[in-house]
Amino acid sequence: MFRYDDERVPLLPRSKIRWIPMRLIICMMMFTACWTSYMCRLQMPILVVPMIKTVGSNDSGGACAEQHRVRRAISWLDPGADLEDYVLTERLRAAQERASRDTSHVLVPRDAPYQRSVRPHDAPIQLFDGEPFDWKPEVRGQLVAAYSYGNVPGNFLGGVLALRWGPKHAILWTSLLAATVSLLSPIFAQLHWGALLFTRIVIGITGGITFPACHQLVAQWSPPNEKARFVWSLLGGTFGTIFTYPMVAAIAESMNWESAWYIPSLLMFVWILFWAMLTYDNPNEHPGISDEEKHYILNAQAGTVRAQKPTFRQTPFLAILTSVPFLSLVCCHFGNLFLLFFYQNSMMLYLTKALGFQLTKGGFAAGLPWAGRLFFGFFFSWAGDTIKRRQFVSIGVLRKGATIFSHLIPGIFLILVGYVGCRFVLANIFLILALGFNGAASISNLSNNQDLAPNFAGFLYGIMNTIGSASGIIISPLVEEIAGKYGNPIEKWQILFWIGAAVTIFSMIIFAIGGSGNIQSWNEIRTDDDIATPREAN
Repeated sequence: MFRYDDERVPLLPRSKIRWIPMRLIICMMMFTACWTSYMCRLQMPILVVPMIKTVGSNDSGGACAEQHRVRRAISWLDPGADLEDYVLTERLRAAQERASRDTSHVLVPRDAPYQRSVRPHDAPIQLFDGEPFDWKPEVRGQLVAAYSYGNVPGNFLGGVLALRWGPKHAILWTSLLAATVSLLSPIFAQLHWGALLFTRIVIGITGGITFPACHQLVAQWSPPNEKARFVWSLLGGTFGTIFTYPMVAAIAESMNWESAWYIPSLLMFVWILFWAMLTYDNPNEHPGISDEEKHYILNAQAGTVRAQKPTFRQTPFLAILTSVPFLSLVCCHFGNLFLLFFYQNSMMLYLTKALGFQLTKGGFAAGLPWAGRLFFGFFFSWAGDTIKRRQFVSIGVLRKGATIFSHLIPGIFLILVGYVGCRFVLANIFLILALGFNGAASISNLSNNQDLAPNFAGFLYGIMNTIGSASGIIISPLVEEIAGKYGNPIEKWQILFWIGAAVTIFSMIIFAIGGSGNIQSWNEIRTDDDIATPREAN
C-alpha cells in the first residue's frame, strides 16, 4: 500500500499510482490523432506535384525564374535580394548545362525525377513505376478539393458519432478506414482519376470525424484551468503538417510518388494499435486512472460537464442553431479554416510553381509556417490558461482579444506576402509569421465551443467544422482559376493573398460583435421529463 503525504487522500493500491497523469496520456493521444489525420489530408496537395506532369505551364523553375525578379515598392525590406538574384541565375545556368549534356534531364531540377513520358491511359496497373499522369490543371484542383467534399459532411457526422459511439470508437474505426483507403490510392489512381477523387472524398469524411470527437474528449478530460493546453493538443494536426510536408516530398523525390502513399499509411496502422489500447472516453471509464486524479477532474468540472453522453433526443438543436454567440463563432471558425486550407491546399503549388523551389526543399519550406503555428500556439495556450486562472479579464474578452493574433495579424502578413514578389527569404518569413500568429486560435475560436456548452462541445465543433471546411472546396478551384491556368505568375497570387486576408479579417469582426464567453443556458442536459414538458420561456 502507498500513502500520500496529505492525510486527506485515502490509501491507494500501488497499481493505482501513476507518475504520468492519465489526462496527459489522453492529451498525447489526441495530439497524435490529429497528426495522423493531417498526414492523410496532406498527401494529395503534396503529391499532385510529382503525380501530374504539367503541360503548357512554366517548366523553367517557377514563375519567378521566368520573371527573374519583380521589384516592388517595399524592396528595401529585403536585404537578401541581390543574393537571391545570383542564386536564381546560377540555378537556371546549371539546369541548362545539365540539359545540354544529358537530354534525359529537363530544364527544371526539381522535376527531374518525374519528367518522363506520361503514363498511357490504357496501361496495366503497375506498382512502384512512378510514371506521372497527364491530367489537366482543373483535375489537379478537383483532386486537392476532393478532401473537403468529404470533410464537410464528415464533420457533422463526427459530432453525431461522438455522441452515439463515443470519441474513442469514432476515431478508431474511421482511422482504420482512412489508412486502408490511403494505402490503395495508387491503384485507384491508375484506374482513373475519378476513382482517386472518390478515395479522397472517403478520407475527407474520416478526417472530419477526428476533431469533433477530440473536442468531446477535451470536454470530458480537462479541468477548466487546463482547458487551453488540452485544446493546444489539437494542434497535433499542425505538427502533422510539419512532419508530413518534408517526409512525403522526400519519399516521392528519392523513391517515387507511390511510396509516398504506402509508407505513411503503414505508419498509421501502427498508431491505431496504440489508440485502441490507451484511449478512453472519460475518467470514469478508464481502468488505470488513480482515484485522486479522477476526483480532481470530476470535482473541477462539477456543474458544467456531465459524465453521461447526451442523446439525440437531449440535444437542443433549435437553441444551438439560433444562438447568436454560436453563429458568430461559426463565422470566426470559417475564417480560421479558410486560412488553414489556403496553406494546406496551395502552398506547395506556390512554392514550387511560383517561387521555383525544388520538391523536397518546397516541402521543408511549406512545413516551416506550421512549426511557427505549433510553437506560437503553445505560448498562447499557456498565456490563456494563466489569464483565465488569475481572472485578469473575462472569458469573452480573452477570446475576442485573441482573434487579433489569430485572424487580424495573419491577414496583414498575407497581404505583405503578395507584395514581396520573388524574394524567397522574405516571402517565407511572412508566411511563417502569418500562420505562426494563428496559433492563438487555440484560445480563440478553438476553445470557445467549450465555453458555450461543454456538454455538447463535440457536436458544436462538428457543426463549426462542417461549415468551415466548405472553404476547402472553394480554395483549390479558386487557385487554379486565378493563378494555375496562367502558369502561376506572382501577380495572380497577389490576388489570392488579398482574398485570404479579407475572409480572415472579416470573420474576426463578426465574432468581435456577436461572440461570447459565457456558458449558454442550453448546455444543461435535459431529462426525459424535461423534454416531455416544454421549458418555460426565460
